[in-house]
Amino acid sequence: MQRLAAVTALGMCRALATGAIGPAAACHRLFGPALLARLDQLDAHPALRHAIHMATELEDVADLIPDKLASAIADVEAELLKALTDLAPSDLAGEKWLVRAP
Repeated sequence: MQRLAAVTALGMCRALATGAIGPAAACHRLFGPALLARLDQLDAHPALRHAIHMATELEDVADLIPDKLASAIADVEAELLKALTDLAPSDLAGEKWLVRAP
Protein backbone atom coordinates (compact mmCIF):
# COMPACT_ATOMS: atom_id res chain seq x y z
CA MET A 1 0.00 0.00 0.00
CA GLN A 2 2.84 2.38 0.79
CA ARG A 3 4.49 1.83 -2.58
CA LEU A 4 1.17 2.38 -4.33
CA ALA A 5 0.62 5.60 -2.37
CA ALA A 6 4.12 6.80 -3.29
CA VAL A 7 3.68 6.01 -7.00
CA THR A 8 0.24 7.65 -7.03
CA ALA A 9 1.60 10.73 -5.30
CA LEU A 10 4.46 10.89 -7.81
CA GLY A 11 1.91 10.85 -10.62
CA MET A 12 -0.03 13.66 -8.97
CA CYS A 13 3.18 15.65 -8.63
CA ARG A 14 3.88 15.16 -12.35
CA ALA A 15 0.34 16.36 -13.15
CA LEU A 16 0.90 19.40 -10.95
CA ALA A 17 4.29 20.17 -12.46
CA THR A 18 2.91 20.07 -16.00
CA GLY A 19 -0.17 22.11 -15.12
CA ALA A 20 -2.58 19.30 -15.96
CA ILE A 21 -4.12 19.71 -12.50
CA GLY A 22 -4.04 22.60 -10.06
CA PRO A 23 -2.78 22.55 -6.48
CA ALA A 24 -6.29 22.98 -5.05
CA ALA A 25 -7.55 19.94 -6.93
CA ALA A 26 -4.51 17.86 -5.96
CA CYS A 27 -4.92 18.74 -2.30
CA HIS A 28 -8.65 18.07 -2.45
CA ARG A 29 -8.31 14.72 -4.24
CA LEU A 30 -5.17 13.16 -2.78
CA PHE A 31 -2.90 15.42 -0.75
CA GLY A 32 -5.25 15.94 2.16
CA PRO A 33 -5.18 15.27 5.86
CA ALA A 34 -7.09 12.00 5.42
CA LEU A 35 -4.21 10.34 3.56
CA LEU A 36 -1.72 11.68 6.06
CA ALA A 37 -3.81 10.35 8.96
CA ARG A 38 -4.11 6.95 7.28
CA LEU A 39 -0.35 6.76 6.76
CA ASP A 40 0.18 7.65 10.41
CA GLN A 41 -2.22 4.86 11.43
CA LEU A 42 -0.26 2.40 9.31
CA ASP A 43 3.03 3.61 10.77
CA ALA A 44 4.17 4.23 7.21
CA HIS A 45 7.75 4.93 6.20
CA PRO A 46 8.87 8.29 7.63
CA ALA A 47 9.97 9.63 4.23
CA LEU A 48 6.55 8.82 2.77
CA ARG A 49 4.75 10.55 5.64
CA HIS A 50 7.07 13.54 5.32
CA ALA A 51 6.49 13.77 1.57
CA ILE A 52 2.71 13.65 1.95
CA HIS A 53 2.88 16.22 4.73
CA MET A 54 4.84 18.54 2.41
CA ALA A 55 2.33 17.81 -0.37
CA THR A 56 -0.59 18.88 1.82
CA GLU A 57 0.98 22.34 1.87
CA LEU A 58 1.25 22.75 -1.91
CA GLU A 59 -2.02 24.65 -2.19
CA ASP A 60 -0.78 27.14 0.41
CA VAL A 61 2.54 27.48 -1.40
CA ALA A 62 0.69 28.18 -4.64
CA ASP A 63 -1.43 30.85 -2.95
CA LEU A 64 1.25 32.53 -0.84
CA ILE A 65 4.48 32.16 -2.81
CA PRO A 66 3.60 30.90 -6.30
CA ASP A 67 7.14 31.32 -7.59
CA LYS A 68 8.23 28.55 -5.16
CA LEU A 69 5.60 26.01 -6.27
CA ALA A 70 7.82 24.22 -8.81
CA SER A 71 10.57 23.90 -6.22
CA ALA A 72 8.11 22.62 -3.59
CA ILE A 73 6.79 20.00 -6.01
CA ALA A 74 10.35 18.90 -6.80
CA ASP A 75 11.06 18.57 -3.07
CA VAL A 76 7.97 16.38 -2.62
CA GLU A 77 8.99 14.24 -5.62
CA ALA A 78 12.50 13.77 -4.22
CA GLU A 79 11.14 12.66 -0.85
CA LEU A 80 8.67 10.29 -2.52
CA LEU A 81 11.46 8.74 -4.60
CA LYS A 82 13.52 8.30 -1.44
CA ALA A 83 10.61 6.53 0.24
CA LEU A 84 9.95 4.37 -2.82
CA THR A 85 13.60 3.36 -2.98
CA ASP A 86 13.70 2.51 0.73
CA LEU A 87 10.49 0.47 0.72
CA ALA A 88 10.92 -3.20 -0.05
CA PRO A 89 9.49 -4.23 -3.41
CA SER A 90 6.12 -5.86 -3.13
CA ASP A 91 5.63 -9.51 -3.92
CA LEU A 92 4.41 -9.91 -7.50
CA ALA A 93 2.26 -12.92 -6.62
CA GLY A 94 -1.46 -12.54 -6.12
CA GLU A 95 -4.28 -10.91 -8.01
CA LYS A 96 -3.60 -8.39 -10.72
CA TRP A 97 -5.74 -5.40 -11.41
CA LEU A 98 -6.15 -6.06 -15.10
CA VAL A 99 -7.20 -9.66 -15.45
CA ARG A 100 -9.62 -10.87 -18.07
CA ALA A 101 -12.78 -12.39 -16.69
CA PRO A 102 -13.08 -16.13 -17.38
